[in-house]
Amino acid sequence: MGAASTTAASVPAKQALVPLEGGTRTLATLSLGLASFMAVVDITIANVSVPTISGNLGISSDEGEWIITSFAIANAICIPLTGWLSRRFGQVRLFLAAITAFTIASVLCGLAGSFESLLACRILQGAVAGPIVPLSQALLVAVFPKEKQALAVAMWAMTNMAGPVAGPLLGGWLTDTFTWPWIFLVNAPVGLFVVLSTATLLRGRDTPTLKLPIDLPGLSLLALAVGSLQLTLDRGRTLDWFASNFICASAAVALLGFIALVVWELRTPHPIIDLRLFKQRNFAVGTAAVALGFGFYFAALVLTPLWLQTDMGYSSTWAGLVTSPMGLFGIALAPFLGQWVRKTDARRFASIAFLAWIAVALWRATMTTAVDAGTVALICLAQGIGIGFFLTPLVSLSLAGLAPEKIAAASGLQTAIRMMSGSLVASMAGTFWEHRARFHQSHLADTLTGWGQQSAAMVGKLTAAGLSPEQTWAVISRQRDIQARMLSLNDFFVLSAFAFAVALAIVWFARAPAKAPAATVPTATGAKP
Repeated sequence: MGAASTTAASVPAKQALVPLEGGTRTLATLSLGLASFMAVVDITIANVSVPTISGNLGISSDEGEWIITSFAIANAICIPLTGWLSRRFGQVRLFLAAITAFTIASVLCGLAGSFESLLACRILQGAVAGPIVPLSQALLVAVFPKEKQALAVAMWAMTNMAGPVAGPLLGGWLTDTFTWPWIFLVNAPVGLFVVLSTATLLRGRDTPTLKLPIDLPGLSLLALAVGSLQLTLDRGRTLDWFASNFICASAAVALLGFIALVVWELRTPHPIIDLRLFKQRNFAVGTAAVALGFGFYFAALVLTPLWLQTDMGYSSTWAGLVTSPMGLFGIALAPFLGQWVRKTDARRFASIAFLAWIAVALWRATMTTAVDAGTVALICLAQGIGIGFFLTPLVSLSLAGLAPEKIAAASGLQTAIRMMSGSLVASMAGTFWEHRARFHQSHLADTLTGWGQQSAAMVGKLTAAGLSPEQTWAVISRQRDIQARMLSLNDFFVLSAFAFAVALAIVWFARAPAKAPAATVPTATGAKP
């Protein structure tokens, strides 16, 4: 351990990061927020475009799913590396390199002429996107004065919660209005703006660096464990989960990889990811609540547009439009929430989020196929209350008390766990939806058989309308399936309400944060509020 420690030499930054003022801070906030938003949007922007891309490139839909899977695997592996990379190269330098590479990779995705080239570019895009989200948070905190750092976290949180909502909407609109390459090419002007503005505003400033040894065993185990887990989650539903030998093997590799990773990272003096952060009670509790809450929020975000399109006849654009109001409350609350969190117990605001989500989940559990677009939009608007109060208090609670130099590492680790939780719960929710739908289909079929005269009357009306017997039973079967999936979706929201209640209880295991001004989020530059 002593020999390894001597290889870590400190290299001071040219100038320390300091808070900005006036229009300069506003421009920095816009740039960093856009960077985070762009990276999060690209997680879901291709989801609704996979059928179009598959058709244009001459591949099957199953093969097309790798466009999403490849990005997710590379992204999940690289997000936890943010802490080590930022200590090695500096936060500003790493951020600029990541944004530049992400912009180039996005253009290459848009110009790809084959499936193989698109897949390679998506892997590159996912990998270089990893540090963007946690570093945008660390740099936002650094450019704000201590008394306004909670506001910075609030604005960063909104980009993270709104991104998955905007992704399918933007992807569907660009694909329908233009062509699928534009879902990637749209990043070019945004990325160029972020690079130029950030490089100008933070010129000559960065965090101190350390010449740390590379933890190759830890990096290898991280790639193996996270890659195998993401592969299992993304391909599990397609391959019928553990009925597939491939899924059994990938799940086993993921489990063994994570066990080996934890053992190694806790023993090595310079780990690639700092698992010792979990010794901090608030970080452990906050991360657990974030993972559970975001997982079920993200699963609902995936299932609702899918249900609207498959059973309710919505186009991808309209499905995105009726779900988009969930971001409105968060945007409206962002300017105020930072001050509220700074002056009040953050656990109370996190509790408001989970209570709102419990109420909305129980409301959604009462939906029927007669629900109209206005009601769906209203439900999503109400869900936005929870979104507005969710991430900012929990991130502030998680980071409180951590040493300044650990902020980027903590943010990267929590972001990685949050995103993996979203993938895990969304995959499990999709399987739950399908299995419960089959249960309800069987129950509805038995009920229909027992109707007797009512069933015969229904068949008679459809036949009298000009349908053949085959068409009549096809209509009845279709309606049975729609009702079964509606009931199954309602079951999922009941389960979600229970999960949010568990997350609500978890929050109160955290220690009460100090009152303002000491409750301010620590900066990434070395100043403690």
